[in-house]
Amino acid sequence: MAFQPLLPPSVKRPKSQSRWPDKLRSFCHALRANLHISTWLLLGGSLQSLIVLISPRLSYALVLPFAILVWRFADTLLITFGHRKNPYLEEAIMHRVSPQIPDEDGNFSNEGANEKVAVLHLGAKINHPLGLFAPNVKQFGDYLGDMVKLLDKEAPDNGFLGGSVFSSFDKKSAQEIMFVSYWRSIDDIHQFAYSPLHREAWEWWSRMIKENNHLGINHEIFEADRGKWEAMYVNFQPTLLGATTYLRKGDKLIGGTVEDQWISPLIDARSGKLRSSAGRMGHQPEQLYEKYKYDAPPSTEAENEKRK
Repeated sequence: MAFQPLLPPSVKRPKSQSRWPDKLRSFCHALRANLHISTWLLLGGSLQSLIVLISPRLSYALVLPFAILVWRFADTLLITFGHRKNPYLEEAIMHRVSPQIPDEDGNFSNEGANEKVAVLHLGAKINHPLGLFAPNVKQFGDYLGDMVKLLDKEAPDNGFLGGSVFSSFDKKSAQEIMFVSYWRSIDDIHQFAYSPLHREAWEWWSRMIKENNHLGINHEIFEADRGKWEAMYVNFQPTLLGATTYLRKGDKLIGGTVEDQWISPLIDARSGKLRSSAGRMGHQPEQLYEKYKYDAPPSTEAENEKRK
């Protein structure tokens, strides 16, 4: 029997994970990460000092920050001891799931990793004390945002499956941003690279390269053939390959029509073939257990007996 998606389908293509937060929230997150913790402390201390200077009574200046600290501390305790629902677990799938890529008609196989997948890592680094406010960073970010919007709009014909954004910092606290995207093939990635919008961004970079020595860019491309990839998530909201989407084409039936649907790749992996890494790659787990001299855990052995 073919795998069945765990999450309900959608009539409209969901945005790529990198576009889930709205613009204001994305900017606030980026701004928070853009400044050192010491800078935020100094800003807060300066603001508090200003309030003390203009406040008629000292107690008025202390009430608000003290109240916020008490509220946050109490909220954390309530969540920690189970008296309030943990908002961080919203939309998390509280068991093991695995993403499986359907064919181009949106139909799943009954074997793991039955389709190939290509991955593009597109990275940027800001080597400047102004961070996000450094020269040309906005232009660079606008190009990336416009490209992701266009990729979403033209999917699935362009082979784009979805993408996520992550950030990190080096030892000097310079910010690095990575756009991780998934595609049907490397050829689809090359088609994107030579498309008008990416060529425009490419030509802009070439013209401005002498002014952009504080900006670093990189990319990495990989393609994994059928049976050469696998993924698994436990207690996670949809993310990375698990946050991609696929078009299941509608079909005419007697008495009506089934509309096109956008489906999730996430499959329940608590039992069956997708429980093990080997199974998620379309192999027999016993082959790996024997090769690496590993005794299967009792739960897996019990499931194997049931299936027999």
